Amino acid sequence: MKVLSAIGRFFARIGRWIKETAWIQPLLIVGAIFAIIFAIPHIINGVKGWFSSSDSTNAFFAQYRLSLNNADNIKDGASVGSSDVDKFLTYVEDGERDQVTKMVGAERFFVAFIQKESGSSKELYEGIKEFRDNFNRNDEFLGLKGKFKLITIYIDTTNDDDENLFDMVWINHYSLFETMSDGNYLPLTPYATNNDIGADKYEKNFSASESEEKCPMDTPLMMYFDYTADNWFDEADQKVLGLSDVLFSVDGNSKLEKAYLLRDCWSHADKFADYKH
Repeated sequence: MKVLSAIGRFFARIGRWIKETAWIQPLLIVGAIFAIIFAIPHIINGVKGWFSSSDSTNAFFAQYRLSLNNADNIKDGASVGSSDVDKFLTYVEDGERDQVTKMVGAERFFVAFIQKESGSSKELYEGIKEFRDNFNRNDEFLGLKGKFKLITIYIDTTNDDDENLFDMVWINHYSLFETMSDGNYLPLTPYATNNDIGADKYEKNFSASESEEKCPMDTPLMMYFDYTADNWFDEADQKVLGLSDVLFSVDGNSKLEKAYLLRDCWSHADKFADYKH
């Protein structure tokens, strides 16, 4: 207690000295002002840190966003969505390679289906950003064909009436997604076989009762399209022209390991090339 009393008396004397010494008070006020000014950048950075993860994720994916505007168009009482997503899926469904590659601007590309408010999108962001940043730059990513290309589709986008726009797209292109759920197509790819991804996984994500009128897809989900000539298959094998793989997750203990997985997918290498079982 004596120690605390002594400390208290010390600070009390300092307080009286400041109060009785008029010239020191303006200096303290100026010092306090400068301290606040210099602290502002650190405060701002600290506040940014609270949101940096989700903001960075959404900012990244927003760069590659394919618009859902006009997905809710109605004509003669029927839904006739004319959004960019509708156009893209129509070209894919009809096997119009030239239209798809013209719209996307590349023959090879990823399509990421995500939700803006989903925290799980961060893991996909880390992997695909690392892949993009290393694409044909670092030694382990050299020799990749084409150029990095990504399309992002937000399946939680709504209109002014709070109606889900992607659900409308889903219904209009249901036959395409139903084809993706076919147990004799994507579940037989090397990646699905090597990772024991059964037909039920595709059916769960791509097939739903039309009466539900709601997309059942778990996000984030990635599709890899490759329209280069050496990746075309007979219609019996590749029922959606150009669609090579579907990744229900991008696995890896680090963002670099996730980037390696995307690299192999892009190049049809390792688990994406041969059956390992």
